This record gives sequence, C-alpha cells and structure tokens, in this order.
Amino acid sequence: MKFVLALLAAAISGTSAFTAVNSNGPRARAITQLNERQPIMAGNWKMNPTTEADALNLANGFTNLVNEMKDACATDDVEGCTEVVIFPPFPFISKVKDIVGKSGISVGAQQVYYEDKGAFTGSVAATMVKSVGCEFVLCGHSERRSLFSDSDANINAKVKKVLEF
Repeated sequence: MKFVLALLAAAISGTSAFTAVNSNGPRARAITQLNERQPIMAGNWKMNPTTEADALNLANGFTNLVNEMKDACATDDVEGCTEVVIFPPFPFISKVKDIVGKSGISVGAQQVYYEDKGAFTGSVAATMVKSVGCEFVLCGHSERRSLFSDSDANINAKVKKVLEF
C-alpha cells in the first residue's frame, strides 16, 4: 500500500510542471510534464460535518457521484483516470474509508505530528493514520500555518516523517 504525501501549492513549486517536453511546431499542442501525471481530485472536509451520521451520509452521497464519473479511478490499473482523495476529520476516517474504499476513493489525514509517540496531547502520529488506511497526508496547509503557527521547520519535520512510510 502506498503512503503518499499531499503537498499544497504553497508548499511546492509547480513551475516545472508546465514546462513543454515535446513540441512539433507552432500549431502543435504542447505536451507538458503535467500531462504525464495522473490527475488527482482531492477534497479536504476540514472540520465538517459535525456528526458521524452526517459524515457517513456525505461519504455515501459522494461515492454515488464518483461512481457516475467516467474518468474516476476504480483501481490503480486504469491509465489516465482521475484519482479521487478525501480528507475527512480524524474521528470519521475509519468508517468513511469503509464506505468509499469500495469505489476506489482514497482517504487521507488532514494533519500529522512528526513524533511517533509520546506525551503530545491531541496530536496524531503518521503511524496512526496509516494504520487506519490513510494513503495521503496534508502537510503545509495555509490554515495550519496561520491558525496554529506551523513553521517551515515544523512542516519539514512532518514531511520527513511521512516520507518514512
């Protein structure tokens, strides 16, 4: 199982993604490195919904919508499909994954702490989110930076921890 790091645009430079890698004259459609990547559609639920029942209803409804998409990935074997990832709140991750996983939707964690264990009240370790089936982790989100004062050094430590998996 892959454990992938999802970085936000503010945390990475996307300039090279738009560099043309093949061009056959002025009328040729430029093929970029971005075209060679698998498309991904991700949704961060933030601190919504507020109840487990609402989260499960949302997961069921979203699964139904994704199942209607012709280019969404049902498996990793489909070339050119769009990978779909959601980031529900921590308390709902396991049950939401049980619902959406059958449709090929991946689940990620909205945040992790860079320590594996210890007296860090309210923190969640990368090993914890991986153990409940998360394949992605958000690191460097602007809200974490502004509201919780996540520094570049702190985010770097989180990224390094996630990359261990």
